[in-house]
Amino acid sequence: MTNFLQSDDLVAVKVRKLLKEKSLKEIAIELEISLSLSEQEDRIYALKNVLVGSVAVGESNSEISNEIDEIELLILAEELLDKLTEIFG
Repeated sequence: MTNFLQSDDLVAVKVRKLLKEKSLKEIAIELEISLSLSEQEDRIYALKNVLVGSVAVGESNSEISNEIDEIELLILAEELLDKLTEIFG
């Protein structure tokens, strides 16, 4: 997991940038916990929650901006799940 997070993969770069205040080990542990869930939809939302933990959603007064942030986080969570499933099965 740490090797993936350290890679130049676009998804890994986005995750590192978003979670820059956490160590790679902390991120890896949270991602592994999320991946251990049995249902794919649960894994996507767990990954999104890991990503949301780094973002103060609601800082902006604009609901549209917050919705876009939520959508972007969900898309990144789906991309992350696809990438991790591809790597780790």
